Amino acid sequence: MPKIAEVVKPWVAAYPLPNLPNNQFTFPSSQPTDDYYGQARIDQTFSDNDTLFGRYTIQDTVRLTPRPMPQDQQDQTTRCQFATLSETHVFTPTLLNTARFSYSRQRFTLDMLTTLTGPEFILMPGFQHGDISIPGITAFGGAKDGVLRKQNIFTLSDDLFYAVGRHSLKLGFLVNRFQQYILHDEGLLGSASFASLTNFLNGGPVRQLSGTLAGSIMDRSLEYSTFGFYVQDDVRVRSNLTLNLGFRYEPMTIPKEKYGHWSTVVDVQRDTETTSTGQFFLENPSLKNFSPRFGFAWDVRGDGKTAVRGGFALLYDLVGVIPVLTFSGACCQEPFSRRINVFNVPTFTVPLILPDDGERFRRWVDPYPQQSHMLQYNFTIERQLPYDMALSLAYGGSRGINIWQNTEANPVIPQILPDGRQFRTIDLPRVNPQLGNADWYTAGASSWYNSLQVGLQKRLSNGLQFQSSYTWSKIIDENGGEIVNIEGGDSVNIQSVDPWHRETDRGLSTYDLAHNWKFNAIYRFPELVSSGGAAAKLLNGWWVSGIVSAQSGTPFTPELNSNRSLSGVRGAPGVAAGDHPDLVAGRTSKDIVQGTTAGCLGVPAGQKLGGPDLYFDTCAFSIPVRGFLGTAGRNILRGPGFATLDFSVSKDSPLGFLGESGALQFRAEFFNLLNRPNFLQPARTVYRAVSTNPSNPPEAPIANAGRITSTSGTSRQVQLALKLIF
Repeated sequence: MPKIAEVVKPWVAAYPLPNLPNNQFTFPSSQPTDDYYGQARIDQTFSDNDTLFGRYTIQDTVRLTPRPMPQDQQDQTTRCQFATLSETHVFTPTLLNTARFSYSRQRFTLDMLTTLTGPEFILMPGFQHGDISIPGITAFGGAKDGVLRKQNIFTLSDDLFYAVGRHSLKLGFLVNRFQQYILHDEGLLGSASFASLTNFLNGGPVRQLSGTLAGSIMDRSLEYSTFGFYVQDDVRVRSNLTLNLGFRYEPMTIPKEKYGHWSTVVDVQRDTETTSTGQFFLENPSLKNFSPRFGFAWDVRGDGKTAVRGGFALLYDLVGVIPVLTFSGACCQEPFSRRINVFNVPTFTVPLILPDDGERFRRWVDPYPQQSHMLQYNFTIERQLPYDMALSLAYGGSRGINIWQNTEANPVIPQILPDGRQFRTIDLPRVNPQLGNADWYTAGASSWYNSLQVGLQKRLSNGLQFQSSYTWSKIIDENGGEIVNIEGGDSVNIQSVDPWHRETDRGLSTYDLAHNWKFNAIYRFPELVSSGGAAAKLLNGWWVSGIVSAQSGTPFTPELNSNRSLSGVRGAPGVAAGDHPDLVAGRTSKDIVQGTTAGCLGVPAGQKLGGPDLYFDTCAFSIPVRGFLGTAGRNILRGPGFATLDFSVSKDSPLGFLGESGALQFRAEFFNLLNRPNFLQPARTVYRAVSTNPSNPPEAPIANAGRITSTSGTSRQVQLALKLIF
């Protein structure tokens, strides 16, 4: 029994004892969710030419979600309010105008609830317990930082419709005024990362300590506006051919921080300090956002049975990334906030000791970005079939340009060997020796999407209707690099591993779904009794419905728990995690997740692959020579797929006293009827790889590498409902 340091004894005692084989632990949990929804609507007709429409909607949601440790829960609350007022005026039978004003307000909070409140767990004074991470063991806490988001949107729009001859003209404008408040307590809880379990039990050394210093300003208040002006003409060229011609202009104002709390580095290569700008960008990238649109619809034979459609559009992303940039940047923008990283600390202390002059971690937004945009195109053939069915075959594609990504702002300058490979040593300088490691958000990535889409639909006849949709697709990108949430799991940092070469990270997108199939059907049983009476009320009015969903898993990248390449990405050279391993010669992505493993150090041969105990063969990867990037590509493996069947049985019982449509509806709904377990991605970190030995030292894969410990979706759920229709 190793001697356990006093400072970590409370943490060791807080770890639950194993109750499953292989030192695993499970605990019962629930996810109670309260959802309240209300809506009010008013319609007023002033005359044959003037009508007014108003609507107010409110929705409150409260959800408690378990965290990896039974002591913690995540409390999430949301309130959404929407108000719309619309007036329609008919000038002539061919000239119509609709004016709208709307207001929306959204509030979202995220807090962690914990029973571990003693001072022995407080890494940063004044806050709840922080994070302790150890290779091969569930991260203690896995704490979610506190989040508060508020957003007001004021919208004014007007649309004019005019029909003349073969032309159907539409023109109008849309103005949005955004007010956003974001508070993100990133780093305030503190974190400690150990290279091994032994180091943790000994109370050191600690590979990395990290925390945001007290007094940091963690909130941001933004204000900005977006504008859209458009004109569209649907031209009926022939009786069976229509062209859709459109043009749109979409500029925006530069987002400004209400109190001036925004800074950046104008010249990463030469500046020594940040510049307080008070606004996101120093130049507006949206002033040339001219967007043409084109489409057509062709009834091939003029009989309404075969149609060919297609379209093309140049689209701009105006505001989608703004909350992400604000959310991520608040913690690390000097002089308003300061985050400190300390590496290779000999002793673990509680609370953490983070010297003000420690290595500063920064996160900046490119002040001169390019405008993100996308080329989108599609082509569809539709054919009417017998038995009230229709078949659709379509190609859909897009090309993303200047997509926002997260990369290293100040990378280490590598040596270039005669064979062209990059090589680094621990003492190589960064591009700007005056600045340390920093995240850099810039619009520099690209993406490619291609898909084949097949749809089969049957309209209701003889009591049966159904719809089937299948998509075979591929998304390739150069690593969007944002922090994304994989369904049901924690955030995954997909930052680029090689800032010098974008193509190094080119691979399947984290969102890629190769196969995606949806099928839904409704069948209404015929009237079994026509004579009325009790038998008719009992046996008539029954119908069943179902939804089948099946899709491929999402790609993921095996990783090292160290910066073996000494690139200095995500932290100090040799310390931060996230490098790729080497791929063993002769191995392919298919044989890594199928069959059995041949075994290697610490991994017995003959273990079945593809299951939750060992999803992928960790022996297919090795530790690179120190100073070199690993040869395993980004997202070369794909996680488990997802499949579920939802089914319902319903009965409609007419209630004549409530009118012609009055009825009482009974529904028995079964979600995931077959109770199929759907798994999330496995643990991706293969090796610790913390040795400073330049060669490839013998090391066993981390104990939980390739193991799946979480599920996606829910187990079988049954819901009974009564609905009164009048």
